[in-house]
Amino acid sequence: MEFGNPTAFYFLALAAVAAAVLVCEIVWSDRAVHRLISHEVFKKTVAGYSRPRKIAKRILLVAVIVLVILAWAMPRMGRGMRIVKREGSDVVIALDISASMYAEDLAPDRMEVSKRGMSSLVSQLVDHRIALVGFAGDAFVHCPLTLDHGALIMFLDFLRPGLVSEEGTDISRAIEESLRALDTSDKGRSIVLVTDGEDHGEGLDEAIAHAKERGVRIFAVGVGTEAGEPIPLKDAEGNVLDYKRDDKGDVVVSRMDPGILRRLARETGGDTYVLTLGGKEISQIVRAITSLEKGVLEERSFESYLDLFQVPLGLAFLLLVIECFVGDRVREDD
Repeated sequence: MEFGNPTAFYFLALAAVAAAVLVCEIVWSDRAVHRLISHEVFKKTVAGYSRPRKIAKRILLVAVIVLVILAWAMPRMGRGMRIVKREGSDVVIALDISASMYAEDLAPDRMEVSKRGMSSLVSQLVDHRIALVGFAGDAFVHCPLTLDHGALIMFLDFLRPGLVSEEGTDISRAIEESLRALDTSDKGRSIVLVTDGEDHGEGLDEAIAHAKERGVRIFAVGVGTEAGEPIPLKDAEGNVLDYKRDDKGDVVVSRMDPGILRRLARETGGDTYVLTLGGKEISQIVRAITSLEKGVLEERSFESYLDLFQVPLGLAFLLLVIECFVGDRVREDD
């Protein structure tokens, strides 16, 4: 047997103090009475008084205190080791943070709508490890695979256009960096690629081939509209200064390209979604991911115990009830 809260035994000193006080109380009361009247007179005056019963009541009270402290110490018996496994799949959220994500064809802009949607996705993927990759003309792992979804959402809030110095949108780099984030994974791997679909990079065929070789499914999530919207250029306070222009000085209109998204999903066994303000497609993505094969993400060993604090607590209650029915006097016919 062992105790979960051994520090409670320090309070046994209170039981010793209580016992000393009760002994002193009995001795003092007897002496005080006998100083006033003789023993014979006391027996006639207080008929039926029983000193042993009075002592027994005090002993019961001390025993109750000791038993309560014993229950507080949490006695328990070991029942062996228990292994707890947490199963799920590994997901990488690859979020486009190119300048085109500031386009306002979705209110307030594509970037904000994407963050809200991915925050909702993370909160619903409870038993899954999730990583975060930000990409534009290049890509980087912003948060490695983790079960700490609260921390991941904080990293997600930090992502914004301008964090990657290379301009443009290179989807192949996003896929390759996402695959690197999945290096420690072996089952149920998937990439949720959130982008407006415009691809200015090379090597997309090779990146898709690498994903297929490793059995990683890509769920392509489009942000924006096919009609498109100009890309605003903002100052540090968020005020629009101008709109992005090409070499001829014409305003550049950013349009969502669903063709690339459909190809990514089709060739890797994933699916295609379009992010909306309502976010109803998030639940569809969650169902698709949870249907994938699951692996063991976390395994912990715990010692299993049988708690026994109820025993001394029950005895303490029983003794307290008995103490209430024990009087200081005996009946005349006893």
